[in-house]
Amino acid sequence: MTDTLTTSQAAATNEGGDYRRTLITGAALLLMLLVVFLVYKPGLSGSFLLDDLVNLQQLGEDGGVADGQSALNFIFGNRSGPAGRPVSMASFLLDGQDWPAPVDRFKYTNLMIHLLCGLLVTWFSLLIFKAARLRDSIAQMLALLVAALWLLHPFNVSTTLYVVQRMTQLMALFSLSALVLYLKGRFLLQDQPRKGLLIMSLSLFPFGLLAVLSKENGALLLVAIAALECSVFATSVRTKLHRLWLAGGIFVPILIVAGYVIINFGRLTANYQFRAYSLAERLLTEGRILVDYLFNIFVPITADFSLHRDDVTISHGFIDPITTLVCWLIILGLVSVALWQRKKQPIFSFAIFWFFGWHLLESTFLPLELYFEHRNYLAMLGPLLAAVFYAYRLVEQYGTQFNKRLAQFVGVLPLAVMIVLTLQLTSLWGNSVALQAHWADRHPASYRAQVEYAYLLADFGEPEQGYQRITAIQQYYPNELALQLQRWNFACSYGFPAPFEVDDIAAGSEQVYLRADLTTEIGIFLENLMAASCAYPGQQQIVTLMERLEKVQMRNFERSGFHLLFSDLYIYYRQLNPALIELRNAFEIRPDAQFPIRQAIISASAGNYEDSLVFLQRARDADENRRPFVASRMDEIEVMEQDLRTRLGSN
Repeated sequence: MTDTLTTSQAAATNEGGDYRRTLITGAALLLMLLVVFLVYKPGLSGSFLLDDLVNLQQLGEDGGVADGQSALNFIFGNRSGPAGRPVSMASFLLDGQDWPAPVDRFKYTNLMIHLLCGLLVTWFSLLIFKAARLRDSIAQMLALLVAALWLLHPFNVSTTLYVVQRMTQLMALFSLSALVLYLKGRFLLQDQPRKGLLIMSLSLFPFGLLAVLSKENGALLLVAIAALECSVFATSVRTKLHRLWLAGGIFVPILIVAGYVIINFGRLTANYQFRAYSLAERLLTEGRILVDYLFNIFVPITADFSLHRDDVTISHGFIDPITTLVCWLIILGLVSVALWQRKKQPIFSFAIFWFFGWHLLESTFLPLELYFEHRNYLAMLGPLLAAVFYAYRLVEQYGTQFNKRLAQFVGVLPLAVMIVLTLQLTSLWGNSVALQAHWADRHPASYRAQVEYAYLLADFGEPEQGYQRITAIQQYYPNELALQLQRWNFACSYGFPAPFEVDDIAAGSEQVYLRADLTTEIGIFLENLMAASCAYPGQQQIVTLMERLEKVQMRNFERSGFHLLFSDLYIYYRQLNPALIELRNAFEIRPDAQFPIRQAIISASAGNYEDSLVFLQRARDADENRRPFVASRMDEIEVMEQDLRTRLGSN
């Protein structure tokens, strides 16, 4: 009887302890989320930046998103990636259906997604620590610490407050959801294999699919699962059914993707002609950048954090600069140790596989820009988790009772540092002028930082300082063709003397087009010409300039836009036949109905109604073959056709 009472009392005590621990953990979790919200709150103001405008100003097209068709056009009409990122685009409709829209709505939603990701990071970390056989109480405490460090890390400020990076956030949200499900199912394999495999399958569908439809590198979820199997679960016994699941669901798809990359390697790397570096130079440079990312995860140098990192020094060889070789030796060393110790030190190996795995697409062979902080949004989780785990192991193994208490106190210091650094950054992000000024001062060789700040200064009544910025940046890129045109446009727009003759633009044999948006600058150039904003040379010189610019290498979308602008120039000079030819050139590159519609309008203005009907038939054919969810122009075409037939009948 006494033994029975003692057992009951012990059980009650354990239940009471578990209940208190759950309450404490829940309270700590809520406090953590509240602190993160307050730290980020100053950054909810500010303005849209860079690609925000490219992706979101479509909200204002054709009167805004007012019905189901316009919503579908917005959701499925994005060109950011091969899949169009429809899940991310749909989420933007929660914050605005027209343009311009209040930026704080979008940033607030981003912050809420960041907090949700933080909850999933907590859960994911807890499951990893349980797999490492830590006690529940310790696992909960360490998981909270990992999540707090991740949520408050200054590296994640640009991902959260740069509105368009919601694409990265949603990819992370669904990937983390998938990984939590995978781990939950993985733990069930021993006793309930079928249920476990079913739950693991949910990680791939729907959550893996949603991750990919948010941003394409969600496909790296497969690599993350492979990393877990090769490290955390390296010593686990796998049943035949489990091995079949891994082969069919993870490793075969990875091989298929690898095969696709190999087969289409030439097409995937074709755009290096539009970059200031080759494939080899990018790979060499990314070695230095990856080590820089790792360094900033543990020692964040927030003064250099910026969206504008187009000033990165390019590596031209392993010893040019010498840090290239050093960084690649560090990377090879880390990966080698991770492979060697994956069974003895699975958490270390997991951190290395995880970090480099999430960088496999954006930091390797694809011709993307070199450096972006948001590429670490998920990647940094592995190193942070390993750092917390090994710090605990170190204290637990070698610390005295006093040292353990001291370690608990010292463990709060990184959080305090993170709070201070991140609060400084979010306050800066909430002030657009201060933010752009800071980036421009910290990155004098960044083309984007200087140009963005130059136009901001001009908008605030200081065009002279802006023009000095535009002029100064040209010393770093003397052969940049679009920058020359941009400097001319700035001078013209704000009343400064022309910096050089129009003939000098595109006249040099060493000129390149790698940075500024050439078609945008051509558009501004022609707008100023047609508005007589400043002194321009004669027609022949302008046409000659356009003919020179036509020879510059451009992407297809840009080239079709160039021919459209060239046609506008000919219309301005009242030369209709050359205008029609330029529109035909644009249509041959990109068969969009807008080009023959313009041809029809031009022909009708000259009284050539029958030619106009031919162009409208071409527009009708193009409209019928348009991409899915692109807005139809058929109503416009039919109205024009009816009007033209009426005119022909009256004649």
